[in-house]
Amino acid sequence: MRDIRYQIAVDRKPDDALSREASEIEVQQTIEGPTTFRIKFAVDICRGDFDLIDDARLNPSDKDTLLTVTAYLDGEGEVLAHGVITERKLNLAEGGPGSSLEIVGQDRRVVMNRQLPPKGATTHEGRASDIAASILQSHGFETDVEASDFTYTEDKAAKKQNGTDLALLNELAGHTGFRFWIDWEVAGGLTGFDVKEIAHFKSSPPRPTKAPFGVRPPSLLAPSGAPELKLNAGGGCSNVASFELHTNAEAPNKSGPVNRVNEDDGSVAEGEVAGPDTNQLGGQAPAPSQPRERSLATAGGAEEARERTQAAVNDASWSVQATAETSAQALKAFVAPHQIIRVSGAGRLNSGDYFVKAVTHTVDSVAHKMRIELLRNALGG
Repeated sequence: MRDIRYQIAVDRKPDDALSREASEIEVQQTIEGPTTFRIKFAVDICRGDFDLIDDARLNPSDKDTLLTVTAYLDGEGEVLAHGVITERKLNLAEGGPGSSLEIVGQDRRVVMNRQLPPKGATTHEGRASDIAASILQSHGFETDVEASDFTYTEDKAAKKQNGTDLALLNELAGHTGFRFWIDWEVAGGLTGFDVKEIAHFKSSPPRPTKAPFGVRPPSLLAPSGAPELKLNAGGGCSNVASFELHTNAEAPNKSGPVNRVNEDDGSVAEGEVAGPDTNQLGGQAPAPSQPRERSLATAGGAEEARERTQAAVNDASWSVQATAETSAQALKAFVAPHQIIRVSGAGRLNSGDYFVKAVTHTVDSVAHKMRIELLRNALGG
């Protein structure tokens, strides 16, 4: 039996009392948005237990309170969530147990989404990755940024920022086919630690350095030691409570013409984009293999139009979606978005490597359950 423990820290300071009194923890992690958390504490108002209720740290205010949830598996720490408290919910039940305090929050994207640029639109020039790195560094993150191809210049439509920093980062990620996410590393043990925030702006999973254009991308394999979801293993070796899979045969697998609309005269210039350039997760292309074409119209330059179309085709290529339910106790590991993990015992077509899209962690006194959403762009192990 693996040893699993949890620690809650407020403003990077471990709080043993909060860690003990948490009755339920839920963390939602995804490749498409912020990591959110919800922590529930049981309180007994009949005994005059108002310490948690009156704790100013747990009440959202002008001074952001940073809260960290760390899980330790055999002493190895994994930060499940680190962010700002945004909501506080209080339920008081007279005459007995049932009262509770609940705090809700999300990662520091919420801070990046508060303020508009001064005096309306701000103009940026340079590669999308350079613009992203500058914004992330201004918010105090350590950065992991992949160089993008397209460069915004004055003669190539400099990038205008009309919305918040978060809105611009999401827009740049969508145009380049990258993803923007935040994760954390923890140093130290149960009695003290330091959290390092890392902001990523890059392709995930990694793509080939150059688009293979007409050549099937190489297969991307789960790393050695990656968690494995085992179905129908027998002998008590299965570690999955349920597994559901859906394949969309009409998902786009090829780009049609790239339609670049000239803003001056309304004329349309066409170009070509290869099929998805994401690495294959699977041993064969999903059936059917007949073309399912999609095209994109944009008022930007031809180079920008090709990049945006490639990103759209890549995103649409994830035609296989699955959901698995397991627990950290059964899997003997924690799972996080952006990982590649393996599924076995689901048959020849459905077993193999999958990309983790989202994980919902639900922790109570009984178990640490994980609901894992998976993606794939091919079938076969």
